[in-house]
Amino acid sequence: MSFVTLALLLWQAKAPQAAQNPRAELSVQMGYRVNPDTVIIGQPFNLFVKVLAPKGVRFEFPPGPDTTTSNGVRPIELRGEKVVTMLGDTAVALYSLVAWDIGTQPLRFPDVRVTFEGQERRPTLAGASVFVKSVLPADTSLRIPKPARPLIVLPVINWLLWLGLLAAAIAVVLLWWAWRRWRNRPKRPVDPYARAQQEFARLDARHLLEDGQRAEYFAAMVDVAREYLAARIPGVRRSDTTSELLRAMKPGSGAEMDLARLLEHADLVKFARADVSIEEAREAGRTLRAVVDHVEARVNPESGVAKRIAASKERAA
Repeated sequence: MSFVTLALLLWQAKAPQAAQNPRAELSVQMGYRVNPDTVIIGQPFNLFVKVLAPKGVRFEFPPGPDTTTSNGVRPIELRGEKVVTMLGDTAVALYSLVAWDIGTQPLRFPDVRVTFEGQERRPTLAGASVFVKSVLPADTSLRIPKPARPLIVLPVINWLLWLGLLAAAIAVVLLWWAWRRWRNRPKRPVDPYARAQQEFARLDARHLLEDGQRAEYFAAMVDVAREYLAARIPGVRRSDTTSELLRAMKPGSGAEMDLARLLEHADLVKFARADVSIEEAREAGRTLRAVVDHVEARVNPESGVAKRIAASKERAA
């Protein structure tokens, strides 16, 4: 029996025992890569992990780096969420990281956990690191810091001055509002008889008769009487014609009987340019005054003009 034949027999004897062993050794291969491997503070970089294992295994990648701080600084921080995928029997994980301290910084990742039928493998990531370079010049003594800023001094506001100005502004607004209300206050109604007497006096003060403006004086006196009658007699309007005014007024005795003649003559003067002498104009003015007095005494028996007319009648009797 040759040596080769003896080796075959020994292999055949051991082969069934290996096939009957259900717990064959779990073979796991892992690799990782840091990209880029040199960064500055705050610059993102990636950790790429790839694990190859037989079919049916279970992969557990760490959630991220160790979050404990060193001297108050967290050197490595995970940005976002890890990305894990399967490519056949190969598991791939991608971590987006950022470094916050200079120098060689270990990524401080826990081990990857691979399990299969009670067996466990822990491929380590302890050797993964990144180099964080400083942006300071090589000789930091050449760096000239900026001068310290002065302390912030908050201004002291004189609130009494502003309150005084506000009070003055409010007072001015109130005074302006009161003045407007006083200026726009409703005017007290003027008694029609008193207003007629004021208008008669104003026409006399203009001396229209002395200036030769007889027709203007006559027409103006008639207009004053019309205004009074429209304000005092119910049913009489300023726009009434002569016939409408007389019909609504129903003149009484005395001076009122001359009202129709004066109104018709005034229509001729206004619309037909009829002439009127100075005596006729003066007499028409006196008559119109008397008409206003008699109408006032008739509609308002308690007035002073009514008492005066009554007294003059008694004296005449």
